[in-house]
Amino acid sequence: MEELVSRFGLPAVFLLTAIEGDLALILGGVAAHLGLMPLPAVLVVGTLGGFAGDGVWYAIGRRAADTVQGSAAYRRVGPTLERLVARFGPRQILLARPIYGTRVASMLFWGSHGLAPATFAALDLPACAAWAVLLSSLGYYSSRSVAGLLGEVRHVETWLAGAALAAVLVVTCARLLLRGARARRAAP
Repeated sequence: MEELVSRFGLPAVFLLTAIEGDLALILGGVAAHLGLMPLPAVLVVGTLGGFAGDGVWYAIGRRAADTVQGSAAYRRVGPTLERLVARFGPRQILLARPIYGTRVASMLFWGSHGLAPATFAALDLPACAAWAVLLSSLGYYSSRSVAGLLGEVRHVETWLAGAALAAVLVVTCARLLLRGARARRAAP
Protein backbone atom coordinates (compact mmCIF):
# COMPACT_ATOMS: atom_id res chain seq x y z
CA MET A 1 0.00 0.00 0.00
CA GLU A 2 2.80 2.41 0.86
CA GLU A 3 4.44 1.78 -2.50
CA LEU A 4 1.14 2.45 -4.24
CA VAL A 5 0.69 5.76 -2.42
CA SER A 6 4.32 6.72 -3.04
CA ARG A 7 3.98 5.95 -6.73
CA PHE A 8 0.51 7.28 -7.54
CA GLY A 9 -0.18 9.59 -4.59
CA LEU A 10 0.65 12.89 -6.28
CA PRO A 11 -1.39 12.18 -9.43
CA ALA A 12 -4.23 11.07 -7.16
CA VAL A 13 -3.98 14.29 -5.14
CA PHE A 14 -4.12 16.30 -8.38
CA LEU A 15 -7.12 14.42 -9.77
CA LEU A 16 -9.08 14.25 -6.52
CA THR A 17 -8.38 17.89 -5.72
CA ALA A 18 -9.67 18.84 -9.17
CA ILE A 19 -12.85 16.87 -8.51
CA GLU A 20 -13.53 17.48 -4.82
CA GLY A 21 -10.56 19.04 -3.13
CA ASP A 22 -10.84 19.15 0.62
CA LEU A 23 -10.41 15.53 1.64
CA ALA A 24 -7.70 14.89 -0.96
CA LEU A 25 -5.62 17.75 0.42
CA ILE A 26 -6.01 16.58 4.02
CA LEU A 27 -5.05 13.02 3.08
CA GLY A 28 -2.15 14.34 1.02
CA GLY A 29 -0.90 16.14 4.14
CA VAL A 30 -1.23 12.94 6.17
CA ALA A 31 0.68 10.99 3.52
CA ALA A 32 3.38 13.68 3.51
CA HIS A 33 3.74 13.44 7.28
CA LEU A 34 4.09 9.67 6.99
CA GLY A 35 6.93 10.24 4.50
CA LEU A 36 5.07 8.83 1.50
CA MET A 37 5.11 12.10 -0.46
CA PRO A 38 7.00 15.37 -0.04
CA LEU A 39 4.83 18.11 1.47
CA PRO A 40 5.96 20.82 -1.00
CA ALA A 41 4.93 18.56 -3.88
CA VAL A 42 1.52 17.95 -2.25
CA LEU A 43 1.05 21.72 -1.95
CA VAL A 44 1.97 22.40 -5.59
CA VAL A 45 -0.02 19.49 -7.00
CA GLY A 46 -2.99 20.31 -4.78
CA THR A 47 -2.94 23.93 -5.89
CA LEU A 48 -2.74 22.99 -9.56
CA GLY A 49 -5.44 20.33 -9.19
CA GLY A 50 -7.82 22.78 -7.55
CA PHE A 51 -7.07 25.39 -10.19
CA ALA A 52 -7.62 22.86 -13.00
CA GLY A 53 -10.96 21.78 -11.54
CA ASP A 54 -12.08 25.38 -11.09
CA GLY A 55 -10.94 26.16 -14.62
CA VAL A 56 -13.11 23.39 -16.03
CA TRP A 57 -16.21 24.73 -14.24
CA TYR A 58 -15.34 28.27 -15.32
CA ALA A 59 -14.99 27.12 -18.95
CA ILE A 60 -18.32 25.29 -18.79
CA GLY A 61 -19.90 28.50 -17.49
CA ARG A 62 -18.41 30.50 -20.38
CA ARG A 63 -19.54 27.99 -23.01
CA ALA A 64 -23.04 27.37 -21.68
CA ALA A 65 -23.98 30.62 -19.94
CA ASP A 66 -27.69 30.46 -20.81
CA THR A 67 -28.03 26.84 -19.72
CA VAL A 68 -26.16 27.49 -16.48
CA GLN A 69 -28.21 30.55 -15.58
CA GLY A 70 -31.47 28.73 -16.36
CA SER A 71 -30.68 25.61 -14.32
CA ALA A 72 -32.47 24.67 -11.11
CA ALA A 73 -29.15 24.42 -9.27
CA TYR A 74 -28.24 27.97 -10.28
CA ARG A 75 -31.63 29.26 -9.18
CA ARG A 76 -31.05 27.63 -5.79
CA VAL A 77 -27.49 28.91 -5.21
CA GLY A 78 -27.60 31.99 -7.46
CA PRO A 79 -29.17 34.39 -4.95
CA THR A 80 -26.47 33.65 -2.35
CA LEU A 81 -23.75 34.13 -4.94
CA GLU A 82 -25.29 37.32 -6.22
CA ARG A 83 -25.34 38.77 -2.69
CA LEU A 84 -21.67 37.86 -2.26
CA VAL A 85 -20.84 39.27 -5.69
CA ALA A 86 -22.70 42.50 -4.93
CA ARG A 87 -20.62 42.88 -1.80
CA PHE A 88 -17.19 41.65 -2.95
CA GLY A 89 -17.23 41.70 -6.75
CA PRO A 90 -14.82 39.27 -8.41
CA ARG A 91 -12.96 38.92 -5.11
CA GLN A 92 -15.84 36.60 -4.20
CA ILE A 93 -13.75 33.90 -5.88
CA LEU A 94 -11.46 34.09 -2.84
CA LEU A 95 -14.44 33.07 -0.67
CA ALA A 96 -15.60 30.23 -2.88
CA ARG A 97 -13.57 27.59 -1.06
CA PRO A 98 -14.21 28.39 2.60
CA ILE A 99 -17.96 28.88 2.06
CA TYR A 100 -19.03 25.28 1.63
CA GLY A 101 -21.15 24.52 -1.42
CA THR A 102 -20.31 27.63 -3.41
CA ARG A 103 -17.09 26.64 -5.19
CA VAL A 104 -18.55 25.01 -8.31
CA ALA A 105 -21.43 27.45 -8.47
CA SER A 106 -19.01 30.37 -8.19
CA MET A 107 -16.85 29.13 -11.03
CA LEU A 108 -19.93 28.56 -13.21
CA PHE A 109 -21.23 32.00 -12.23
CA TRP A 110 -18.04 33.84 -13.17
CA GLY A 111 -17.69 31.90 -16.40
CA SER A 112 -21.29 32.57 -17.38
CA HIS A 113 -20.98 36.27 -16.51
CA GLY A 114 -17.95 36.69 -18.76
CA LEU A 115 -15.22 37.43 -16.20
CA ALA A 116 -11.95 37.77 -18.11
CA PRO A 117 -9.84 34.60 -17.94
CA ALA A 118 -6.79 36.54 -16.70
CA THR A 119 -8.81 38.08 -13.86
CA PHE A 120 -10.25 34.68 -13.01
CA ALA A 121 -6.77 33.12 -12.92
CA ALA A 122 -5.30 36.01 -10.91
CA LEU A 123 -7.93 35.51 -8.21
CA ASP A 124 -8.44 31.75 -8.27
CA LEU A 125 -4.82 30.57 -8.31
CA PRO A 126 -3.88 32.28 -5.01
CA ALA A 127 -7.15 31.06 -3.48
CA CYS A 128 -6.31 27.50 -4.52
CA ALA A 129 -2.79 27.86 -3.11
CA ALA A 130 -4.03 29.18 0.24
CA TRP A 131 -6.59 26.38 0.48
CA ALA A 132 -3.96 23.75 -0.39
CA VAL A 133 -1.61 25.07 2.29
CA LEU A 134 -4.38 25.23 4.89
CA LEU A 135 -5.84 21.75 4.35
CA SER A 136 -2.56 19.95 3.63
CA SER A 137 -1.11 21.48 6.79
CA LEU A 138 -4.18 20.38 8.71
CA GLY A 139 -3.60 16.82 7.50
CA TYR A 140 0.14 17.01 8.08
CA TYR A 141 -0.04 18.33 11.64
CA SER A 142 -2.99 16.20 12.71
CA SER A 143 -1.63 12.99 11.22
CA ARG A 144 -0.52 11.66 14.60
CA SER A 145 -4.17 11.62 15.60
CA VAL A 146 -5.09 10.05 12.28
CA ALA A 147 -2.36 7.42 12.68
CA GLY A 148 -3.67 6.62 16.16
CA LEU A 149 -7.18 6.36 14.80
CA LEU A 150 -6.00 4.08 11.99
CA GLY A 151 -4.28 1.89 14.56
CA GLU A 152 -7.56 1.63 16.46
CA VAL A 153 -9.40 0.90 13.22
CA ARG A 154 -6.95 -1.90 12.41
CA HIS A 155 -7.54 -3.33 15.88
CA VAL A 156 -11.30 -3.17 15.36
CA GLU A 157 -10.91 -4.61 11.84
CA THR A 158 -9.27 -7.70 13.32
CA TRP A 159 -12.18 -8.20 15.71
CA LEU A 160 -14.71 -7.53 12.95
CA ALA A 161 -13.00 -10.01 10.63
CA GLY A 162 -13.09 -12.61 13.39
CA ALA A 163 -16.75 -11.88 14.08
CA ALA A 164 -17.60 -12.08 10.38
CA LEU A 165 -15.79 -15.41 10.09
CA ALA A 166 -17.63 -16.72 13.16
CA ALA A 167 -20.96 -15.53 11.72
CA VAL A 168 -20.26 -17.27 8.41
CA LEU A 169 -19.41 -20.49 10.27
CA VAL A 170 -22.57 -20.28 12.39
CA VAL A 171 -24.78 -19.63 9.36
CA THR A 172 -23.12 -22.45 7.39
CA CYS A 173 -23.54 -24.91 10.28
CA ALA A 174 -27.16 -23.83 10.79
CA ARG A 175 -27.93 -24.34 7.11
CA LEU A 176 -26.32 -27.78 7.13
CA LEU A 177 -28.29 -28.77 10.23
CA LEU A 178 -31.57 -27.46 8.77
CA ARG A 179 -30.90 -29.21 5.47
CA GLY A 180 -30.22 -32.46 7.35
CA ALA A 181 -33.42 -32.06 9.41
CA ARG A 182 -35.48 -31.42 6.26
CA ALA A 183 -33.95 -34.43 4.57
CA ARG A 184 -34.84 -36.64 7.60
CA ARG A 185 -38.43 -35.34 7.63
CA ALA A 186 -38.82 -35.84 3.89
CA ALA A 187 -37.48 -39.45 4.01
CA PRO A 188 -40.21 -42.08 4.75
